[in-house]
Amino acid sequence: MELRRIAINKIVEDPDQPRKVFDETGLAGLADSLRQHGVLNPITVVPLAGVDAYRIVTGERRWRASQLAGLDEVPCLVRPADAIDRRSEQLIENLQREDLAPVDKANAIKILKQEIQGTNKEVAQRLGLSDRMVGHLLDLLDLPEAIAEQVVSSPNRPADGQITEKHARFLRQLNEEPELQERVVQKVRGEKLSSDDTARVARAVRDFPELADRILDADIAEIPVITGRISTTAPSPAGAMAGIAERIVDAIAEIKIDRLDENELTILEQKLGDARIALDRKLVEIRAAKLPSNV
Repeated sequence: MELRRIAINKIVEDPDQPRKVFDETGLAGLADSLRQHGVLNPITVVPLAGVDAYRIVTGERRWRASQLAGLDEVPCLVRPADAIDRRSEQLIENLQREDLAPVDKANAIKILKQEIQGTNKEVAQRLGLSDRMVGHLLDLLDLPEAIAEQVVSSPNRPADGQITEKHARFLRQLNEEPELQERVVQKVRGEKLSSDDTARVARAVRDFPELADRILDADIAEIPVITGRISTTAPSPAGAMAGIAERIVDAIAEIKIDRLDENELTILEQKLGDARIALDRKLVEIRAAKLPSNV
């Protein structure tokens, strides 16, 4: 890898760059800093075959801000890189920034997965992510495009009326009912619902579509009463237990069998077998408790 200064007009952006949107205000602020101090952190480029030019691997934001600052050249690390390595580096750099849209992350991960013909686990290892995170991001692509584009990253902060990646997991349950799905989105935004409340709404309209109008017009606390899952607004042990059972069912339904490797499938088979045994025992206890007493 070689460090050299290269004229800005000999550098071009990468059309496959995961980041599609650059905040103009942020770029202007960075440009002011570059005018005063210059580019302290070199961008990474690869030479283009047959021409005296280079394509950006990482650092496109710094390159754009350098143009705004009126700089003629920038420090660059020049290296050979194939398309897969380039995309991996871009993703790793951009995944460290909260403002990259989740759907852009998801699309880039999908392309990378196709290019390496790998599993979620292999993609995750390349990017330094968990298998689960890769799966959740790819799940965003199952949503209608108009909703997926609204999803924002909001780690450790209140959603405040935005659609976060966790909200999106529950909205996916309504993919077969796009009209209801859009109405739930509007309720989330209008009432600033948490992801847990979104889960309750999505589950209720999915299971009771005939009650959708009432559910969507109601306060969250009224939904169990409308659906008949709890007979009064006061919490009850039965209602709490029913809620736990519903969450178990939903969690099992969310498992993506086609995204697991052979070892993961073996582990899952064992755990589900253990769960089935525990459920069968609990059902036996319930049925025994319902039998009339002979006393």
